[in-house]
Amino acid sequence: MSAIVECFHIPKSGKTKQRIPLKELLDQLAPSSKDKRILNSELGSINLEGVLDNQSLRVPAFKDDDYHYEAIYVLDVELKSYQHFTVINEKLHQSFPNPIIIIYHFSGKYILSVAPKRVNKLDKEKSVIEGYYASDPFELDGNHMSYLNKLDVNEIKGNHLKDLYDKLTDIIYSERLIALIGAYPKLIINTLQLKNIIKQIENERTELNTLKEQYKQATMMSEKMDIHMQISNREQVVQKMIFQLKEELSNE
Repeated sequence: MSAIVECFHIPKSGKTKQRIPLKELLDQLAPSSKDKRILNSELGSINLEGVLDNQSLRVPAFKDDDYHYEAIYVLDVELKSYQHFTVINEKLHQSFPNPIIIIYHFSGKYILSVAPKRVNKLDKEKSVIEGYYASDPFELDGNHMSYLNKLDVNEIKGNHLKDLYDKLTDIIYSERLIALIGAYPKLIINTLQLKNIIKQIENERTELNTLKEQYKQATMMSEKMDIHMQISNREQVVQKMIFQLKEELSNE
């Protein structure tokens, strides 16, 4: 079990220690030959560490035509490397109809991942993933103490299990802000809003990297000066976006 599991403070009645054989997941998923090779070579142990439901948390289930949130599973997964994380993450979330929280650990680093789900309209026994949200790979350092303290499921006030999972999704995905603003934010914002902000910053940085490559390849002094000016302007835009974001999230 990884150290991060304890940060969730799973109630005793919800704790479990059930090893999930990889073969069972492969039989259920029936992945392509390529994906099967990746899962076989990159996955270590997979353990179900907890079940969060009405019995363990005293938080009511949520069920309507679109969503079935009757239990949330907490998985602890050992990765052999980060190389094929996206494929592995998607496949594991697809393996369970219930919403799950995955705690990955590898080489002294951790990743937390969630994926909100809705009911498949064609088959009520299956679910459709609305999106995948994962933290950056991180170590247990001082910058992450506030983040880890927020993971206590007993302290998250959810009206029902879907509300609880949505709030956990916001908390977990907000880890990505540590690399941007230098600290975990005091104010947690909606995941979809945050994803859009991060995408905008990443797009600006992509354009900035493109300009830097053009500068290296430029031969005329006038061309270099023009590109240098564009780089300076683009860097100011990125810095302003990050500064504004930091200011907004530093005020409760």
